[in-house]
Amino acid sequence: MPFSCKAEIFSEQLRGEDLIFDGWIEKSWHKYVAAGTPFARAHDSKGACTIRLAGPGYLRAKPNWNSGDRMSGGSIIAFFDADGEAIPYGHPYCRVEFDPS
Repeated sequence: MPFSCKAEIFSEQLRGEDLIFDGWIEKSWHKYVAAGTPFARAHDSKGACTIRLAGPGYLRAKPNWNSGDRMSGGSIIAFFDADGEAIPYGHPYCRVEFDPS
């Protein structure tokens, strides 16, 4: 039975400043995706990043983020469904992965 989950950005995932939301990666939504699948793009003053699901799940709903919105620690970036054994308990449900500089 799938569980409904929220993917939240944690302050520890940031580089000391908020992210600026750039947009969704549309091909990732409304389907079951593997762990590590990028579903959103963002940046900070040091460069670009993607936001990725930490475990496998069904990306089902996007919060109302618009290009240019600031995302800080505690921001909910996605709603997804996952089987209990696939949820990364004790860890963030999404990862912020910065592009190499």
